[in-house]
Amino acid sequence: MTAAADDMTGPADTSARETLGNGASLFLWCAVAVALFAAAFFYLQPARLTTTLGDTDDATRLVEVHALRDGASWYDMTLARFGPTEPLQSHWSRLIDLPLAAMLLASEQVTTPAHAELIVRAIWPLSLLLVLLYLLGREAAIRGGRSAALLTVALAVTCITVIVQFVPGRIDHHNAMILCATIGLLRLSRSLHDPHAGWSAGVLLGLGLAIGFEPLAVTVAGIGITVLFALRPGRAMLGPSRAATAFAATLAIALLLAKAPMDFPVQHCDALSLNIVLLAAISALGVGVVQRYGARLSFAGKLAVLATAGGIGLAIYGWMEPACLAGPFGQVEPALFPIWLDRVLETRSIFAAARASDILVFTAAIYLALGLYSGAKLLRALEGSAGAAASTARRDTHQLDLAMLAVATLLSCWQVKLLPYASCLAIPMIAVWLVRRERTHGEATKPADRRKTVTIAAGVAAIVGAAAWFAFSGEPTKSAAARAVQPVVDCASNAALAPLAQLAPGLTVADVNLGPYLVARTKLDVLSAPYHRLGRQILAAHEIFNAPVQEAEALLRKVDAQYVITCPGLDSTRPRSGRPADSLQARLQAGTPPPFLAPVVLDATTPLRVWRFAR
Repeated sequence: MTAAADDMTGPADTSARETLGNGASLFLWCAVAVALFAAAFFYLQPARLTTTLGDTDDATRLVEVHALRDGASWYDMTLARFGPTEPLQSHWSRLIDLPLAAMLLASEQVTTPAHAELIVRAIWPLSLLLVLLYLLGREAAIRGGRSAALLTVALAVTCITVIVQFVPGRIDHHNAMILCATIGLLRLSRSLHDPHAGWSAGVLLGLGLAIGFEPLAVTVAGIGITVLFALRPGRAMLGPSRAATAFAATLAIALLLAKAPMDFPVQHCDALSLNIVLLAAISALGVGVVQRYGARLSFAGKLAVLATAGGIGLAIYGWMEPACLAGPFGQVEPALFPIWLDRVLETRSIFAAARASDILVFTAAIYLALGLYSGAKLLRALEGSAGAAASTARRDTHQLDLAMLAVATLLSCWQVKLLPYASCLAIPMIAVWLVRRERTHGEATKPADRRKTVTIAAGVAAIVGAAAWFAFSGEPTKSAAARAVQPVVDCASNAALAPLAQLAPGLTVADVNLGPYLVARTKLDVLSAPYHRLGRQILAAHEIFNAPVQEAEALLRKVDAQYVITCPGLDSTRPRSGRPADSLQARLQAGTPPPFLAPVVLDATTPLRVWRFAR
């Protein structure tokens, strides 16, 4: 089976082995690509790291990292300054906090805390990008040789849908999940004829899910497709079985590392818990049974074993926490969806996102369309290669690659946050097709037309590179998404927040998207922040801002608020039916605050408006 894996590239196997045998060469090209990307980014946005903390997740991650560095318990994920009466129990993983906190501590040994923070925020995402490019290149080399590997690196580093998650300052968990899930799926495709790849595929997919549940749909779909594909005659279940086993084992180990044993009985739908570990383990057991006794089972028998294992696992999963059968948001306050969660861009469909973020969707559409086209052309070219073991391996791998890309594309249409995953899956396929060897007469092959290949590749890189340039430079007319988040950018900048550092600690009622920045850059606590586990607090803040003045006063007293903060244009939970004219928010926006709110005079100019609640 190992020999078959080495021959998967067919006529390109020599150059593939050269690339794989000289990993330092590929790594060097990836390092050059990352350096050029970083140089371009800092040229276009030289002050971004020093002027803002990034998005709300980056700010909250920084709060978590500082807490861990300052001695917070490894198992205690409480963020006490978010919703203090019912503090936020973060659903994020310490697997990201740990390396960031270690880097921060190391950097603080040689420089000031402020500079150490900047170093970590710059190095972490670029380091992950380097690893992603290298591993993507390796997968492309196995499928199409050295040229495919280098072209993959070039296409990936110019794909804005992907690199937007790896820009300096991006320290939340999305980039790590993209890296683990996409490389895991590509190795899963190879596991059918290279069983050794199944181990690493399962570990990567499990690690990605342990970090966060965003790739849950593509991960489950990828494993399911591969297992069903392995049921076809002449295919082996060993690689997929190893992947399923490693996947379940990785989740179990991550659970033991991240959660105190006394907390195992508490099940969550949005984070790693015992329920999903048992589901993965029982399903892996079913796959293992089919692999072990496959020769004695009919096709219907194999399906019955898999269905039984999956059904038992799902039943136990639902029994432990019935709400989780509705998905990761199964435990969320239902009233939260219409006022906030339904409007979060990453949870919306690609069609809704197209109206708000046209550049991202346009460039993603180019990659996905080219990826699907390339996969179809590659399979068609392999149709006449039946018979040889190497051709069968190549054909099966390309079929699985294409199936996973098709499913990821469909899932991206459902939720736009999955676009980076689908784009990463498309990139190696495009590169392999562009450098393919074309069949002439009989079995003879010739290299693809170099001029045609270079022209197409350069065209794709130019289009998406220009889109990335425009998006990061901000020179052209900004998209609806950019215009929508601009108030958050202005109100949450370091310059806007700096004057608030003089305020004494106290609970603050503010826009939901302002919360993480206030906690990260001031002494203030916040009632709400953009996290679904703060559902009741988000609803309480929404009610305060939209209530008539007399009711708002009582509600502020009820939550024991000390401050109210607003900012022009920042209005994240506006009622769909419109805000009442006599509401607290309307009065504050009109500059006519009620008597119980006294304006706070700050030492410096800021777009933020601060009122002290006179209780």
